[in-house]
Amino acid sequence: MRAIFDVSRDGLAAINTATDQMSIAQEQLSTGKAWQVPSQAPAAAARAVGEHAELSSIAAYTQATDAASARESAADSVMSDMVDKITSAITAATSAAGTTTQSVRDAAADSLQGLREALASDVNSQFQGSYLFSGSKTDQQPYVLVGSTWTYQGDNTAVQTSIGTGQQVSQTFDGQAIFQGSASQDVLTTLDNLTAAVKSGDSAGITSGISALQDAFSRATSAQSRLGVDEQSVTDAQSRLSSLQLATDTRRSADEDVNMADAATRLTQAQVAYRAAIGAVSIANQASLIDFLR
Repeated sequence: MRAIFDVSRDGLAAINTATDQMSIAQEQLSTGKAWQVPSQAPAAAARAVGEHAELSSIAAYTQATDAASARESAADSVMSDMVDKITSAITAATSAAGTTTQSVRDAAADSLQGLREALASDVNSQFQGSYLFSGSKTDQQPYVLVGSTWTYQGDNTAVQTSIGTGQQVSQTFDGQAIFQGSASQDVLTTLDNLTAAVKSGDSAGITSGISALQDAFSRATSAQSRLGVDEQSVTDAQSRLSSLQLATDTRRSADEDVNMADAATRLTQAQVAYRAAIGAVSIANQASLIDFLR
């Protein structure tokens, strides 16, 4: 049985279809999204939910790595200054060793005293309101002078932050491990004693002080090397997260975002179809003069 085309019935269906297509295309163009509710694209919606969760995780790690990078950069700068100051102290003490000129010894002693003050400032450095070299006691100043004794108020537990699954880097450091380690006294006390030895021309005291500073130099450079490893890990993590974010967002976009050029083309096609259907129905419903005379 052959289907008879009914202009009014089928024309109205064509108008409704074109109207729906125009509405969908216009909504896609205005929102930039391929679908508005999950029921319009269940599979794509399910994938998009997973991609959004992954993007949130990436954003959290990215924030952590950026913060870690800034803090480690600050600590690296301080450690570099520590190494420079210890080196300068060794040089000053060495220049005074063996000299019998009091003015030379006094000048070296003044230099050592200034370097001690600079090192005390370094180890007590803060970043964004928390101490870098107090271990986990970030609200405690690492070294304080109590009477004539330098006292470490921090602990040996470094605060760490996660920059990826199973990967952590240090955000604070054990100042005592750098300034004293296994030695009998910290570097600040060493410099105070060395200053006195230089002033008095105590050769044995000067030699002992220089040796202690050389040990402190080794501890400081070793700590900075470990920090350098962490800094490289953070840099690698930032690069990895950037690539991962781009790939994940590309997948999300494929499921969520509309192809604007395609949507514009479909809108134009729907508008043409709509006008054609309207025209066909309009013509079909016009009564001719002959129809009227009948």
